[in-house]
Formats: sequence, C-alpha cells, structure tokens
Amino acid sequence: MIIRFLGQSGYVLETKNSRILIDPYLSDSVNRLVGRPRLLPIPIHPRDIVCDAVICTHNHADHLDPDTVLQVSDGQFFLTTNEGKKRLRELGKRNVQALSLNETVTVGDFTLTAVFAKHTVEAFGLVVKAEGKTLYFSGDTLFDAQLFTIAEYRPDATFICINGRLGNMNAEEALTVANKIGAPINIPNHYDMFASNGADPHLFADHIPGGFIMAFNKPYRFTENSTLELLRIDKK
Repeated sequence: MIIRFLGQSGYVLETKNSRILIDPYLSDSVNRLVGRPRLLPIPIHPRDIVCDAVICTHNHADHLDPDTVLQVSDGQFFLTTNEGKKRLRELGKRNVQALSLNETVTVGDFTLTAVFAKHTVEAFGLVVKAEGKTLYFSGDTLFDAQLFTIAEYRPDATFICINGRLGNMNAEEALTVANKIGAPINIPNHYDMFASNGADPHLFADHIPGGFIMAFNKPYRFTENSTLELLRIDKK
C-alpha cells in the first residue's frame, strides 16, 4: 500500500488495483470563507481526481471542501456522514453514501469502517484495511475515552489530529489516545495547513514509540517489518 499525505487530514491511499482519498482539501476555500489562507501548495488538481472513493469524515470545509467537490467529476463516489451527504447533494453530487457509526463497506481493495469521533458536528473516524494492513484515521475529534476502543482493531498505524483547537485533541491528549491504542506507527496530522490552527508535530512524534512525521505530498509504503519508507521514485 502506498500512502501520500496531502496536508491537514488529507491522504491518498493506493493498492495495485484501487485508490481512495480521505479528506482532500485541494483549494483555498477556507481563506475565501473565513480568511484563513492555506500554507501549503495544492498537491493534486481536483479535476484530476479519479479514484474508487473520496471519504469526507465530516462537513467542514477543510474535510468536505466545496471548491474541491465542485471540480470533481459528477460521477465520483463519495462516502461521508448524513450531514455531509446533504452538503454534497447541494453541491450537485449524486453518487454519495452516508456511513453510520460502526458501518463497514468494501471499496475496491479497501475495507472501510466508520468509527467513533467526537467533534463539533456529526463526524466519524476511519479504520482502513487493505493488503494485510490496518490503519486508523482519527479525522477531527476531541479527546474521549471511547477512542481507546480503536485498540480492538489492532491497527498497524494511527493518523491522529493534534492541533488542540476547533474541536480537536491537542498533542498531549493525542499521545494518551495513541498509547492506549498501541499501534507500532503513530503519525500526527491536522497541524500544517493554517497559521491560526497549527501545532508542532514533534510534540507528538518525538514522545511516542513509532512516532513518525510524514513529508508533504511524498509517497510512502510499508516495509516488511511494518515501518514506513519514502519511495525512491515519486509515484503520482
């Protein structure tokens, strides 16, 4: 499996035959809406998105980005919350499925399960299984002991928000959650897109076994001993 970090909470995951995007923020819509310019370049043009599913973990513009959605093919398949489904319909998308808590779907090579998240709007985290690996993406969530139950999925890696404001855990809280889950690889996110809503990823990654900071828009893959390595050739 190849994983690419798109900034904020965005990822591309690829197997030999399948591709999904999680929370792609590929515009500057938050600047347009509330005056917070993006700090990172746009890594993928929305018109170039062709994948088995785009997953939007909740209806906030940095996760369900209206300016991205409007440029994506009308036939693109989306998975999201009930609130997200309503918003995607307003944006003209019809190939949309809402996921309920603990619901599991299969998309190509990927098995996706919506898991608990506690945010300011309806939201879910995501457990992704493919090619013998299990990954946990927190999406946006406040600290809650229910997050400890993700340990039951025995993830190989966690991808956890650390910015500590606007309905999210801070690095210290994220460390508590990640330690309870016990994955061998632990990756911070939601810290790099906006000057007003950032955090130091080293506050998380330097204080937990398997702490790892992914470079922006670079492809990684799992090694045989379940670490992540940067690919020598940048694969789109």
